[in-house]
Amino acid sequence: MAKEDSALVLKIRSIIPQLSKSEAAVAEYICANTEEVINLSVSALADCCGVSEPTVIRACRNLDFTGYQALKIALIQSLNAPVQSAVGEVNAEDGMRAVTQKVFAAAVDAVTLTRENLSLDDMKRAAKVLLGARRILIFGVGGSAAVASDVEHKFSRLGLDAVAYSDLNLQAIVAAHAKPEDVVFAISHSGSSKAVVDNTAIAKSNGATVISLSSMGKSPLTEIADISLYTSADETRYRIVAISSRIAELTIIDTLYSYISFRTGKEENLTIEKAIEDQMY
Repeated sequence: MAKEDSALVLKIRSIIPQLSKSEAAVAEYICANTEEVINLSVSALADCCGVSEPTVIRACRNLDFTGYQALKIALIQSLNAPVQSAVGEVNAEDGMRAVTQKVFAAAVDAVTLTRENLSLDDMKRAAKVLLGARRILIFGVGGSAAVASDVEHKFSRLGLDAVAYSDLNLQAIVAAHAKPEDVVFAISHSGSSKAVVDNTAIAKSNGATVISLSSMGKSPLTEIADISLYTSADETRYRIVAISSRIAELTIIDTLYSYISFRTGKEENLTIEKAIEDQMY
């Protein structure tokens, strides 16, 4: 049975499409030879990849490490924490049992990988910004619109002024009126949804703080974001319909909601819960 990739290797693979050709060669070699790389000097790795030492250093930094030594330390740690992959892709021959097993396994993998790669510092920064916002403008289209609605629901329960916009014209309008005290929470699986990126950029130009939620790796959306939150899922970044990554996105939102809920007024939260309870028989 083939050895399963670690969460770190899956993270590196997700970033490879964003690298230059020579940097991608370094990243590919690292993924295929993790145990060997741990014992290689930077010059030895450069020779193995047929590139220069500065290229290796640039590759490490573009993979979100401070340098080659930091990468090696992360590789050592990752060898002790392999992550089981999903059973496989759903295909036309699968019955309900197989489809259920594969979809559930993919969802569990996505949440696990996202937790392993999630920056807690960025999560804390996002929570602080959201708590201090005058308004929270939530942008998402297509499948991300449903996630945006969940953000609106969760944050509104906390008494935050949060509204989700899936209509492109409305996004543009509220972005044009954004203020420095506002926050845009922009959601895009690929990070390349043109409308979301363009409208977020409008709000950014007006001084709004931008929090992005997308799959791992650089993208047009993360380029303009002040804080970037990432999901990690074993599915292509460019799949039109994100499945398992959507579960990871919702889990990130639930985490922010839970963290923020204990940092707002407790009495106010109880009042909101009582108002919701009164709507039930």
